Amino acid sequence: MKRILFIIILLCLSFTSNAQYEPSAINYGLVAIKSFGSVDEVGLGARIEYAPNCYTTYLGEYNRLFSLSSGDEVEGYNELALGVNLILFNWYPTTITAGFGYIGNDSSVFEEIEDDALIAFRTGNFNHGVQIKLRALHQISTPVHIFAELNIKSLGRQYDTFLIGFSYDFDAR
Repeated sequence: MKRILFIIILLCLSFTSNAQYEPSAINYGLVAIKSFGSVDEVGLGARIEYAPNCYTTYLGEYNRLFSLSSGDEVEGYNELALGVNLILFNWYPTTITAGFGYIGNDSSVFEEIEDDALIAFRTGNFNHGVQIKLRALHQISTPVHIFAELNIKSLGRQYDTFLIGFSYDFDAR
């Protein structure tokens, strides 16, 4: 039994020996967003990612979510996020990461559902909470990655999102 456990641990360590990005990489990305809150709520976003080492990525994100059925007047909200992702599994060129971080938005709907939120509070017109990220990242070429990401937010189920996007490293050789 001890041998089997030892072999499983070695296999897991060998899967995590590759990196999601090169050390000191700065990546820029664009995303398309589908919200779980409403059937017709979608969004677009931009992000910057910094990988100080091969296993950790810090992210800064700006997203704009809006309703497609709002007619002439565009209804929506802005969202800002800061977070960190760590490698769970790595089967080069595909990497599965998980992370957590801060999430904030200016949605006016939050006032109505604030009591149902898990870890969240409001200051002025801005809502604050935390999020958990699960991402599948695939390297297409040295500077280009595509990814799919699930974000679960403490602000409430209405704000949970699924993202598809790509990131690009302008400094890659």
